Amino acid sequence: MNSKITIEYSTMCFNEQNYLQKINEAKKFLESEGFDFGIQIHNSIGAALYSKLAAIKDDFSFTVHSPVFADYFFNLAYPDFDALKKQCQNALKHLIFFNADLLFFHGFFMTGKLIPHDMINYRKTIKSHIPEKYRLNDSFIMNPEYFDSDEFENYKTIFKKNYAELQKQFPDFKIALENDFVGVGSGLQRPQEILELTDNLWFDAGHLWCSSLLHNFDFYEASYEIISKKNIVGVHLNHNLMDSSTEKIKIRDSHTHLYCKNSQNLKPVIKTLLNNGIQRYTLEIEDGDIEDVKILASWL
Repeated sequence: MNSKITIEYSTMCFNEQNYLQKINEAKKFLESEGFDFGIQIHNSIGAALYSKLAAIKDDFSFTVHSPVFADYFFNLAYPDFDALKKQCQNALKHLIFFNADLLFFHGFFMTGKLIPHDMINYRKTIKSHIPEKYRLNDSFIMNPEYFDSDEFENYKTIFKKNYAELQKQFPDFKIALENDFVGVGSGLQRPQEILELTDNLWFDAGHLWCSSLLHNFDFYEASYEIISKKNIVGVHLNHNLMDSSTEKIKIRDSHTHLYCKNSQNLKPVIKTLLNNGIQRYTLEIEDGDIEDVKILASWL
């Protein structure tokens, strides 16, 4: 096992014009500081950038935020397991190509429908496939009261069955869920569901921060409990500009630079992650740059 910490750029950090410069700059700096450098294929990647990265796939370690170029989002609350299995089989070709063995994704949506994997029109697509009754004041934000419903409990039952079966069907890959942003229809928002429903977790600190604002829990205490009790397979990091003064219907997943001032303090969370042996950290930042890399490296 590689004992070095890996810092990754999500492909959200660059485009077709600047990807190689950013990659080389980050790799040179991180290796000089004793870190490994990696790249994460984000599920919003376009075909042109994907092809460029495919040409250098043997030069770096890769992870893949599934699904990539898929027909539908994965939904473990969808009752037809065969359809879910087929979707996952299609996703595995990208993992195999990039020499990755971790199949992780957002996979708990409150609907019995298949949701088209449309990242360009993400909010519109999700809202059109999730019943309006789940929205908080007709916003894109989930109504917290829904989590106390019998319907939610039924979805959880389907989720548990499909998650267990998925792990049996693909024993050569580690199956992991990422905790959700508080968008309408997303079921893995709160600490109690994260702790109850997942074995392997890709921990997104920004999503949990937004969840703490909507569901009124302490972000730091929840983070420490999740890190201590779950098998964390990787971490998404960025700064989120929301705070306790943000109106709940206006909560956004801002994916902001680490050097942007905000109320979120990631340092003690990262310290706890380090103390628990977590080795892979991904900068999931819109146009993330070398300054973000340097800040994260200094924290680590």
